[in-house]
Amino acid sequence: MNMRVDESWRRITSWLTQHAPVTAAAIRPPAAAAEVRRTEEAVGHALPADLLAWWGLMDGVADADYRGGFPIPTFYMPLPVVGVRERFAELSRYSNQDCCSPGGAHATVAGQRLFGFCTATVPICWSLGGGMLMVDLRDGPRHGRITEWHADEGYFETGWAETAAMLDDVADQLGDPSRTEIVEDGRLQWT
Repeated sequence: MNMRVDESWRRITSWLTQHAPVTAAAIRPPAAAAEVRRTEEAVGHALPADLLAWWGLMDGVADADYRGGFPIPTFYMPLPVVGVRERFAELSRYSNQDCCSPGGAHATVAGQRLFGFCTATVPICWSLGGGMLMVDLRDGPRHGRITEWHADEGYFETGWAETAAMLDDVADQLGDPSRTEIVEDGRLQWT
């Protein structure tokens, strides 16, 4: 159990339930442990404890529920665990050959800018525009950081040191009325 993740997620879901019920309703119940294990095996890297703790509290937003709003600023929805595995497999077919070797080694380190997809990064959130938030599992001092990835632009820093920091920040931002807008009778939109 990760108390920091639990507390942040409790704050987020309480706020969403009260202010953005459509967005709250789109979030699925906890991920099945068997699906989490299959996803970790498919990724081939140990996943951070805070990410696993988050999946123990929710299983993303289904693609069909994209109209529910965006729980993660500015336009991101958590991927279901099965969706993580599917997107990872799809993107891995187009891995950056200058970084990712067939043996699993990587020529770049965590946090290093890279164009193309690195198989040591794991998608955890998606946006309708095609961007994704990734957990960077490459070696280095920035291991575990959340990065933003776009197929046509590569990776960008987000400022979140890990999943727990992302959830802390989201919980704090929800309390700032200048950052949020409720539209269509209960859907969260970030401003």
